[in-house]
Amino acid sequence: MKLLAAAAALAALVPAVPAAAPAAVTPPGPARAAAAGQRHAAPHDCVPANARLRPGPDGHGHGHGGHGHGKGHAELSPAQSESVESDLGRILDGLGLTLGPKAPQDANAAERRAAARITVPVYFHVLHDGSRGNVSDATVRRQINVMNAAYGGRYGGDNTEVSFRLRAITRSDNSAWFRYPEQYEGSYKPRLRKGGKGTLNLYSAYIEGDLLGWSTFPWKYRDEPKMDGVTINYGSMPGGHIDQFNRGFSAAHETGHWLGLYHTFQDGCGGHGDRVADTPAESRPADGCPEGKDTCPQPGEDPIHNFMNYSYDTCMTSFTNGQGDRMHKVWAAYRR
Repeated sequence: MKLLAAAAALAALVPAVPAAAPAAVTPPGPARAAAAGQRHAAPHDCVPANARLRPGPDGHGHGHGGHGHGKGHAELSPAQSESVESDLGRILDGLGLTLGPKAPQDANAAERRAAARITVPVYFHVLHDGSRGNVSDATVRRQINVMNAAYGGRYGGDNTEVSFRLRAITRSDNSAWFRYPEQYEGSYKPRLRKGGKGTLNLYSAYIEGDLLGWSTFPWKYRDEPKMDGVTINYGSMPGGHIDQFNRGFSAAHETGHWLGLYHTFQDGCGGHGDRVADTPAESRPADGCPEGKDTCPQPGEDPIHNFMNYSYDTCMTSFTNGQGDRMHKVWAAYRR
């Protein structure tokens, strides 16, 4: 879940080979030590709250159809989200389903009961540079277990009835892919990606700049099927080296975007927010675990414990029932 600064939405693709390929990689110097894994427990050395989002011009990989510069977890503008929601609504109308906060709760509940449980096959791709980043099979399995617990309501909140089944683990010993996953995304994804629109391809790598990960939105699959998937900083996996963000919840957050969820602070206090009725409005992301934070006049304190916020992993516990409903509807529209 997680990228460094709020951005726009998913757009421009990064070329398979950058115009100027990075020079020979050298060990990270002091200025990059924190992002490279040399983190300390000192408060000033913690990953900032906006580490869960990546900047990007008009795209969002990290969850909304765009990436940093064409990938990443960025905020959609009100106009972009309105367009996405309009298209989604038309698709759901054709399927006989209702959408979002406007749907009566009894209709949401009935549709949820009628929907089959979603089991997502997962291919996990370990990008590494020799021993660096070459996380063990056991760590990968722990990551999948954490995702199943998060989506199953075992930390608190809703059982979304979405689960994940690990199909295979691949390993790619490639220094450029591992150290520069954003620049080389157009190279490794088309070569490694497996399965169709309902298959999650999860990539782990080193991501510089305190970036924790990014994702693509489901509505981008039709146009860019080979780019579909989630990339996470390997240090954010369970037991990883990134202080405050090493319980595996970055993957849970990013996968929420892959399933069609927005950040809880989408649109701030105005507009339609994250299109989920039971997540209180929030003007800005959480930093740390600020109990009692309440940034909007609407009822309810900010949902700091929600997996789609930017809180520390130690603070995150839940998805809501409304988010579970939305996952199922977006799945029916784009991934089934």
